[in-house]
Amino acid sequence: MSQTLDGMRFAPERQLIAQLFERFDLESIIQHHIESGGVAQVYDWVLGTQMRLTPVLAPRLRGMLDEVMRTLGFQEEVQLFVGEKPTVNSFAIHTLGEGQPHVISLSSAMVERMSDDELRFVLGHELGHLYFRHYRAFLAYRAFGEDDCGHSKMPPLLRRRMESWERLSELTADRAGFLAVGGKLQTVVSAFFRMQSGLGPEHLRIDIQAFLDQLSDLKKLERRELLSRFSHPVTPIRARALQLLQAAGGATASAEAMARVDAEVAELSKLMDFEVTHPLDVHARDFVLAGGLLAASADGEFSEEERELLIDILLPICADPEAAAAGIKSADEAREILGKNAEWLRGNAGQERFGIFRQLVHIVAVDGHIDDKEKEFVLGAAEMLDIPPKAATEMMFDVLAGYLQSKAVRKAPTQGFGF
Repeated sequence: MSQTLDGMRFAPERQLIAQLFERFDLESIIQHHIESGGVAQVYDWVLGTQMRLTPVLAPRLRGMLDEVMRTLGFQEEVQLFVGEKPTVNSFAIHTLGEGQPHVISLSSAMVERMSDDELRFVLGHELGHLYFRHYRAFLAYRAFGEDDCGHSKMPPLLRRRMESWERLSELTADRAGFLAVGGKLQTVVSAFFRMQSGLGPEHLRIDIQAFLDQLSDLKKLERRELLSRFSHPVTPIRARALQLLQAAGGATASAEAMARVDAEVAELSKLMDFEVTHPLDVHARDFVLAGGLLAASADGEFSEEERELLIDILLPICADPEAAAAGIKSADEAREILGKNAEWLRGNAGQERFGIFRQLVHIVAVDGHIDDKEKEFVLGAAEMLDIPPKAATEMMFDVLAGYLQSKAVRKAPTQGFGF
């Protein structure tokens, strides 16, 4: 345990990953991946392609890592490697098992371009990831694997939440790096400048205000969907998060002060969450959300199959479909949301209305049956979107036919030799 690091973890990050581990049983999945040798391959690749830095071979760099470990109270064994790469980058590998070392790897460009204090920040950042077991959680991506087309087999909702957690984990690790350099914000900002631009103080005047001005501009963006595609938080948010920590007292901040910092940083981190902002996308999302809940409940039973389909339909246009659905407390509220967004779509959307309507049809047809109440609701939704009844009915039976065909194929008897 490290008294230095224990109180520094960003609370929303800790809470989110704990929820994901419990709900999706990630510990079992990750442990199986480790035991099957998946992580050993990465370690072997590092061992075979990079140089391990020993106290004899690289006394300055290895001594720097030992110093940072003492500063942070990190007591587990860590091996340090350097690999020949032109980009300023680093990564770590969590221990493969008890008695085996963790690994930190630095690119040669990072070692060549960064000052000693900037490297201390990077080493502290990576040690923070290791201490809080972030890199073990990162293994979930590899543990689920990919299908024949190269797409992740991780459930889409879990993947969305893991992406959010990954960005939050960087904010926690930044705090460890911040402590590793004695709370010198200027050093951290210099490292951020170096990582973002590849340029150092000989080319740029290091100024945290430049990042804060950029953060103000980010808040004004009309469409922020791109921010959610980055694995790391945008640098202005990282800089502001550490500025708030410094103002609260850094390593000596009280629990109450840390709670206030966490609350403010949590608000900043929402800038990185996926959220559609184009009016058509927003109204389509809300129409499908409310309509999907009503459609799924039209026959008096909201099945797990319908719930999962609604979540999958909403994921491309909604940050957290489960949370959004839970926010609608009654059928009356859902009908109000449906009507309000149908009015906008009817007046502003063109052919897109048919695609939006088709999503609702999928909800009622997924079980291979559309009863009278479901049909009545779906035709009512079509009328709200100004879709002719004939077109709506044809679409309904076209979608239903697809599900019936799919179920028929799954139920077909297997042909074999009868052993």
